[in-house]
Amino acid sequence: MERESMEFDIVCVGGGVATLSTVLRLLKRIKQSSSTKEKPSVLIIEKAANAGNHALSGAVIDPEPFNELLSDEEIKNFPVESYVRLEAFYHLSKTIRVRLPWIPPMMQSKGFPITSISAVTRYLSKLCEAAGAEIYTGFSAVKLLEENGRITGIQIGDKGLDKDGSKKPCFEAGPNVIAKIVVLGEGSCGKLTEKLITDKKLNEGQNPQTYAIGIKEVIEIPSRPRQKGRIIHTFGYPLDHSTYGGGFIYCMSDTKVAIGMVTALDYSNPTINPHDLFRMYKLHPVVRRYITGGKVIGYGAKVLTEGGYYSAPQLITDGAMIVGDGAGLLDSLRLKGIHIALQSGIAAGDTLFDCWEKNDYSLNTLKAYPEKFYQMSGWKQMRRVKNVHASFTYGMFPGMMAVGMSWATAGILPMGQLTTTADWKHMKPKSECKPWDQVPKSDDSNRELQMDRLTDVFFSGTKHEEHQPCHLKILDTEKCKECINKFGAPCTLFCPAQVYTLNDDGLSIRIDPSNCLHCKTCQIKDPYQNIEWNLPEGGGGPHYKEM
Repeated sequence: MERESMEFDIVCVGGGVATLSTVLRLLKRIKQSSSTKEKPSVLIIEKAANAGNHALSGAVIDPEPFNELLSDEEIKNFPVESYVRLEAFYHLSKTIRVRLPWIPPMMQSKGFPITSISAVTRYLSKLCEAAGAEIYTGFSAVKLLEENGRITGIQIGDKGLDKDGSKKPCFEAGPNVIAKIVVLGEGSCGKLTEKLITDKKLNEGQNPQTYAIGIKEVIEIPSRPRQKGRIIHTFGYPLDHSTYGGGFIYCMSDTKVAIGMVTALDYSNPTINPHDLFRMYKLHPVVRRYITGGKVIGYGAKVLTEGGYYSAPQLITDGAMIVGDGAGLLDSLRLKGIHIALQSGIAAGDTLFDCWEKNDYSLNTLKAYPEKFYQMSGWKQMRRVKNVHASFTYGMFPGMMAVGMSWATAGILPMGQLTTTADWKHMKPKSECKPWDQVPKSDDSNRELQMDRLTDVFFSGTKHEEHQPCHLKILDTEKCKECINKFGAPCTLFCPAQVYTLNDDGLSIRIDPSNCLHCKTCQIKDPYQNIEWNLPEGGGGPHYKEM
């Protein structure tokens, strides 16, 4: 197929915080310089219909790197709902709670801004456009272009294909975008990023990346001014001692609460349903007191990279650099990654400024990016808890011991590199596992907050063009039958959007791609690695407003 070509100096894939901070840092450095050279042309490709539509996070943000990136006036206009005023940490059982007498130092957030990450993304997008970058939303980058081993650009996905792949009258072939450098900021488990890491062996010697599924609702409540600025973190119920994760409650304003549940995807019981865990969490007395009388106004889900320090790949290859979640840059203990993503963007932006000044985008010049980033506080935080998540695979007690040792010794203990295995390898046959508890029936006062998955998907604003090829593929139907018999069709449970359901024959799976939240849990957790997640037509997916 003949494709048009576009040329830019720099093309960025993904319009999240890491990419936007990269571009903003670069363009600000150029503006502050005395150079009379022509500014580089910068293009950001974002698959969502609008900036911020696919951005989801907690989000209580460590503000330190924002003070380095933004001017005083920009910080003044930063979209903040409130600031952390009170915080608490609880261990929950089914019926009781134990409040920790003190907040572990690495978990303390007093004074941090509570915000919507989708609003932050929209704000940074406007700053980038004002600085001179071009942002194309509603387009998917489906392929990396390569010549003689060097990445030379991207191919944008076609639009206007029917379900069988034939061209509709509105068909548009996606152009090739040729660039001196490609910045990959796709987020967790990005399609192009994962292929690049595999093809270029950028994770050689590292543990495989591991993930958690984070499920979140924003709930509108009757005005409760005393709650504003209060945050709660919990561990324990509804998770058992062998499942890593926890919950959070962020009182964003007098009338708005963000609530979420994070479940590590290295769990072994195939009957676990993360959305049901989230519903059980909302029924606990500690949680109910903050949301009683409320109604859901937003829902979302995404995977978090939890492998940490020993799962992070090399950040560069010839012609490309990886920033943010795509490189696994997240503090797996604090479950905070926005500030680390932003620091990677600052380091990448500074490196691109050097490339522009020297007119040299070679691999040798790009090496400054990881060198700069590895000196930053975010990377040091990751190194400090480098073995914490791996320790939890041995149980709650070893994990808690690892937390204490890591904090007390600045990461020296536990020593060495504890190895981990891919999440999908942990699944045990259904016959070896006790069925997980069902969600208790809720009373009338809480019924409006106990959404099933399909109802919750409505509050995500998810939409896809229905007449397009299915972006989710079951590769081998025979393996699918084996999975149903051995594991009980876990895809029908672990998907937070109920994309997968059993057909009436009980031997095959029906796929409803229109529900997809683009979290990619299916590709990560499927025990046969028999599901392939592909990029749908640009513009589809969730529409996060309050998240």
